[in-house]
Amino acid sequence: MNVHFPQDEIARAEAYNIVNANEQYIVPTSGDPIRGLIQDHIVSAALLTKKDTFLTKEDYQHLVYTACVSTTAPVFQRGKSFPKVGIVKDDHTFLSLPPAILKPEPLWTGKQVITTVLHYVTKGSVPFTMKRAGKVPGDYWGKNSGELKVRIQNNELICGVIDKAQFGKHGLVHIVQELYGADVAGHLLSVFSRLFTGYLQMHGFTCGVADLLLVPQAEDDRQKKLEKSEELGDNVHFQFIGANGDQIDLESMEEETEKHLRSKGDAASARLDRLMSSALNRVTSEVNNALFPKGLLKPFPSNCLSLMTMTGAKGGLVNFTQISSLLGQQELEGKRVPRMISGKTLPCFLPWDSRARAGGFISDRFLTGLRPQEYYFQCMAARDGLVDTAIKTSRSGYLQRCLIKNLECLKVYYDYTVRDSDGSVIQFNYGEDGLDVMKTSCLTQFKVLAANNKLVSQKLGKDQFDGSKSLSSDSYIKDLPEALENKVQDFINGLSKQKRQSLNLKKRTGFLNLMRLKYMSSLAQPGEPVGVIAGQSIGEPS
Repeated sequence: MNVHFPQDEIARAEAYNIVNANEQYIVPTSGDPIRGLIQDHIVSAALLTKKDTFLTKEDYQHLVYTACVSTTAPVFQRGKSFPKVGIVKDDHTFLSLPPAILKPEPLWTGKQVITTVLHYVTKGSVPFTMKRAGKVPGDYWGKNSGELKVRIQNNELICGVIDKAQFGKHGLVHIVQELYGADVAGHLLSVFSRLFTGYLQMHGFTCGVADLLLVPQAEDDRQKKLEKSEELGDNVHFQFIGANGDQIDLESMEEETEKHLRSKGDAASARLDRLMSSALNRVTSEVNNALFPKGLLKPFPSNCLSLMTMTGAKGGLVNFTQISSLLGQQELEGKRVPRMISGKTLPCFLPWDSRARAGGFISDRFLTGLRPQEYYFQCMAARDGLVDTAIKTSRSGYLQRCLIKNLECLKVYYDYTVRDSDGSVIQFNYGEDGLDVMKTSCLTQFKVLAANNKLVSQKLGKDQFDGSKSLSSDSYIKDLPEALENKVQDFINGLSKQKRQSLNLKKRTGFLNLMRLKYMSSLAQPGEPVGVIAGQSIGEPS
């Protein structure tokens, strides 16, 4: 196969299936989605779908048009022909929604834009229903805000904010991929990408110093709590030597600490590190919990840095705390900063110094700067991470090569056994259940499958699947595994009669048969190179 021109039918088939990015939505090793939107798109999605976002008619229609009408070449879909030159076609029809607010002027919510887009993307198919928790913790939006979970009912976004979780496992795009197929999910990602880019250009997003500042009260509380941590070192060292401050003075305590550490070696040092780290981690958590999110000068979600880190766009809470709160305990290979033979961690500290600061605890933050000693400790931890990464890369690469070279001959045969190149049976059923990981991401998501049973039936080739029909198969694997069948039965038994009616599950056996069909369609296909996948699964995380 050349770079651009498939030379035969095999190369053409590869281009249809392997090169087609839509078909590579799921990772073969774990079943998790690999495609999604990141960074600015996540920020824009959260800004667009939060409760207080309202749009005029012009903005609403502009966003819908920007998202749904592409002036580039259309999305590739198997079996359909498109014009070679990308043009705006005149058959784009949108279901425009009525405004959420009529007076004093008509206004649409950001959620209605998402609803319009979902109607457009799934046009001609049965609408879908889903519910998925968001990434932002509950105390940020507020307990009764209704924004903690994204709920979509018949393509309509009822509540919730779209964040990173909706582009991950069992999120919005993943459910669309599961129910409608890879091409629709790829189309949805393209539409969302244009929509969120367009909205961010309208809204804007800038982080400033004001996003990093704390209210004066929180600043004072932080200072007081960190001052208390100064006494922690002495208390922990007294506990370490089995004494208390009333019995001996600090100088004697340091001498006893030296005796313990010199006589008992690494075991005593590890015990002291555990005691200190445990006490200091409690202080760090206490300080951070008091500051975030209530102690910020600009509250969430108007605080751009907080919005960026909490929605999963970039960074995390750790980055935010290091900027505005404190860096915390620095660790080298899982231990605190080691002492020299003199008992010092740095030449500027006293021998066997019991203070937390001498052991690598940094109470400073990047916002107001680090003292020289703290800066040195931080550099030590950073270099340790870089060296560790550099060393691991070559080792894990060679390990993965060895694994794949030894496992590359293993594949699934027509009787669902895994065999090597000479036909020897390695496993009677691939993975003990015969399932292809790429097809089983939502196999245990019974609520989603039950709520969208019509869509699932259509995708699996059964428009109506009731309990009267039995599943016949000539396959070597004929029925659900016992554990999975028990889970399905427990789910069905847990539904009330009213809930079953709302889900259109008239008969108990109907959903069970649907799950059987889903299971049988999720089996690994003959020829699947499962050995290579196994080798990659072990080698890649390391």
